[in-house]
Amino acid sequence: MKKKQLIVVKLGGSAITAKDEDKPEVNSSNLDRLAKEMTEAWNESGFSMVVVHGAGPFGHVPARKYDLDKGLKGSWQIEGISETHQSMEGLNYRVVDSLRRAGLPAVAFQPSAGGVLRNGRLVSFPIYVLKELLKLGIVPVAYGDVLFDREKGVSILSGDHLVPYLAKKLNADRVILVADVPGIFDRDPKKNKDAKIIKELGRKNVGLVKEIGSAKGVDVTGGMKGKLGELLRLAGMGIESEIVCGFEDGTLKRALLGERGLGTIIKKDS
Repeated sequence: MKKKQLIVVKLGGSAITAKDEDKPEVNSSNLDRLAKEMTEAWNESGFSMVVVHGAGPFGHVPARKYDLDKGLKGSWQIEGISETHQSMEGLNYRVVDSLRRAGLPAVAFQPSAGGVLRNGRLVSFPIYVLKELLKLGIVPVAYGDVLFDREKGVSILSGDHLVPYLAKKLNADRVILVADVPGIFDRDPKKNKDAKIIKELGRKNVGLVKEIGSAKGVDVTGGMKGKLGELLRLAGMGIESEIVCGFEDGTLKRALLGERGLGTIIKKDS
């Protein structure tokens, strides 16, 4: 039997929440549209898919409030661990619900139940379970979370770190990241009207990026700068990724069906 293509999709917090408001609010209309496009592409092409979604204010605001990105410093942070995780579970429920209503067999996958960090880097994750779910035709939906950290006590697992980890461990064919911009620009497009998009990016031409756009709202995981670093490392492993805009009708579906060049492709230098 021919192996199904595996695609890892990252739904950025900026595309599914009202991230600039710093309030835990879902952008329901956009989330539902993205879910519909994902379902249509999945039905038409028959690929396997793992979904990871960002945190937006659901995770970043409470994590910053309790300094969870800095590690466990005192008992006052314990409530923050509970609060942040519960907030992310609430967002995850909304994402899974939207995907299921659109027609995908989506199942929530909690990273903190089995994932382990060391100094903020993921060193252990229940990959076997994910593989078995994929064999059943299920679409696992994971997310950024608060995890046990062997050195820091606790730390934040960013969805942007989880995506390349899963792509490598699961031997994914493609990675598609859905953002609020159509790719990576040479300068922050929200501040510079003449900023130019970079259609293909690797380590050889990463110097073209003179300025990384700042994340909307509070972000404890490094924003676009952290995302780019992770994707360049992934490209070095031979797995190409592409950042596309989540606010353009049909773009995500086209990307899932195999069209390239819709945003910025991050690939290994030839």
